[in-house]
Amino acid sequence: MSEEAWSEVQESLGKIGKQWELGESVWRIWGCILFKSCPVSQKEIEEGTGYSSGVVSISLKKLKMANMIKGIIMGGDTRYFVNTSLTDAFGTFSKLFFEDNIKPVIALLSENLDKIEDAKVKKALCELINECKKLNPVVLALSKIIEDINTSAITGEEMREGNGIVDFTGTFRNSIADIKYGSKVVFTGSVAVCTPFIELLAYTVRDRGFEMLYVPRADANEARRIKEIENIGYSVVDEKADPKKPDAVVVLGGLAMPKFGCEPEDVTRLIEDISGEKKPKVIGVGFMNTFERAGWDKKLKFDTMIDTTMEGVAK
Repeated sequence: MSEEAWSEVQESLGKIGKQWELGESVWRIWGCILFKSCPVSQKEIEEGTGYSSGVVSISLKKLKMANMIKGIIMGGDTRYFVNTSLTDAFGTFSKLFFEDNIKPVIALLSENLDKIEDAKVKKALCELINECKKLNPVVLALSKIIEDINTSAITGEEMREGNGIVDFTGTFRNSIADIKYGSKVVFTGSVAVCTPFIELLAYTVRDRGFEMLYVPRADANEARRIKEIENIGYSVVDEKADPKKPDAVVVLGGLAMPKFGCEPEDVTRLIEDISGEKKPKVIGVGFMNTFERAGWDKKLKFDTMIDTTMEGVAK
């Protein structure tokens, strides 16, 4: 992004901040973090925004309280990245607004109610107190709705199609953009057939700090690490790893192919066995309608399904 465009973005975020509870500096700092391709340190934020360490420190605390950013320890230093779940952040922000603004008003009015002698004024205050109290269950209900949206299948299955390698890798990168930096991502596919595609996809998200594992034919006991090898690229290595509690499971279409794959029930069982308390995001990656032709799109609960078309031309 050019300096001119960046200045416009910062200016717009600053204006939003003046109207919102968090303030101008907080929104500018959030914008600085948002437009970085990898987690940033407090010092880098100070250099990028021109704010003092004190202002940045206070703003980071506010952003973390509002669940708008998250932190990760890298090399002994805390680095920050944007929480891309806007519903999650909005729910937290709503609760904070109620706690910091509405509750104090209720308390203040309640404490002074007995001091009011004018009957009409007292009645008006009572009505206002009751209205404020009504907001409490509203905020709680809103938080519950947001939680349900984030943890259930309300969003439904998302189908994305693409053509060629660029669309293939770009679509995959977008599909996993909501998985936080440093998460565990487990790929499962057929032996040999899917392996090179998995290594390509691992390279595609190389800047996300993911712990990546490959589970051949949905057999968790055979899980291996995916690592970057200098002058080679990303590769599945002969190093066993624990696939449990992944944040995302990527299912390759080769598993749905006769002779090369396995039964869809095996994949379902794998996901159930390795899942923690929170269900991982399940992404299907196939070619030429592999999942649909095998009926897997109806047997597996994909959160996102990517289908890519490729054509070979001999000249």
